[in-house]
Amino acid sequence: MATLYEELRAALRDLEFRPRISRGQNFLVHERVIDAIVRMVDLSPRDDVLEIGPGLGFLTRRLIASGANVWAVEVDGVLVDWLKRSSLSEHSSFHLVHADILTVPFDELLPRHKVKLVGNLPYSISTPVLFRLFEWRDRFSSLVLMVQKEVAERIAAQPGSKSYGTLSVWCQVHGRIVDRVAVSPEAFYPRPKVRSTIFRLELFPEPLAAGDELCALRRLVRAAFGQRRKTLGNALAGLFRDARPGAEAFLRRENIDPRRRGETLSVDEFIKLARRACANNLLATGN
Repeated sequence: MATLYEELRAALRDLEFRPRISRGQNFLVHERVIDAIVRMVDLSPRDDVLEIGPGLGFLTRRLIASGANVWAVEVDGVLVDWLKRSSLSEHSSFHLVHADILTVPFDELLPRHKVKLVGNLPYSISTPVLFRLFEWRDRFSSLVLMVQKEVAERIAAQPGSKSYGTLSVWCQVHGRIVDRVAVSPEAFYPRPKVRSTIFRLELFPEPLAAGDELCALRRLVRAAFGQRRKTLGNALAGLFRDARPGAEAFLRRENIDPRRRGETLSVDEFIKLARRACANNLLATGN
C-alpha cells in the first residue's frame, strides 16, 4: 500500500499541480498526525462535520470512514476537480463545496443543529477565519484546528506574556483549549519553515459576554492592543464620549490604574469594563 507521501506525489504529478505558498498549501502526509486529529474531533456515527481545506482528501477519508457526514470547503478549483473524481464522491455523506471559508454562507450550507469543525488554517488567514467562526459560533460545538505554533500560543496566552493580545482574549471569551499536539514540519509536503500545533477548542454554551457587551468588549480589546506601548488611559481615550478624561475616570472607578497596559488585563477585567461601559452608555458611537 502506498504511503500518503507517495500518494500525494503521484496526485501532484497527475494534476501537474504545484502547491501554492500564498494559499498555505502544505499537505499533511503523516498518518499519526491524522490519527491525532481524528481523536480530537471525537466522532460518533452520523456526526456532522465541516472541514476547512480538504486538499486531496486524506483526512476527509478518515472522517467519512467514521460514519460522519462531511461538508468539505475547498477554495482551489484544481483540488475541487480532483476531489470530484476521487472515491470520496461515491459517498452520499460527502458534500463538497467550492468556496472561500471567509465568505461561504454557513446558514445556507450547514444543517440547523450544531456541527463539529476541523481544518488546517494557513497563517495568513488564521485570525480572520477564527473571528468569523466565532461570529457563527451557534452553529458549532467544537473546533479542531491546525495552525502555526505561534498562533496557538497567542490563543492560549495569559496576561503579562508577549503573546497575549486581541486573539487571546477573543478566543478565551468563546471557549477553552482542552487538548494540544505539536506537529513538526516533516509531517507536511512541501515542508513549511514553521512548526504547527493542533488544538481542540471546546466552545462555551454561551460566550462570556453577549449582545451589546460583546460589541463593547471587541472595541475595548482592539483599542487596548492597537498600540501596545500606550497606557490604557491613552489607548481607550478615543472610545469614550469625554475622550481621555472620561477613559481615565472610568478606569479609576473600576479600580484599574490608567497607567496599566492592555496586556496586563485579564479576560475577566476586560469583560467587567465592557459590562460597565454598556450599562452606563459611556462609549462614543463609531467603530
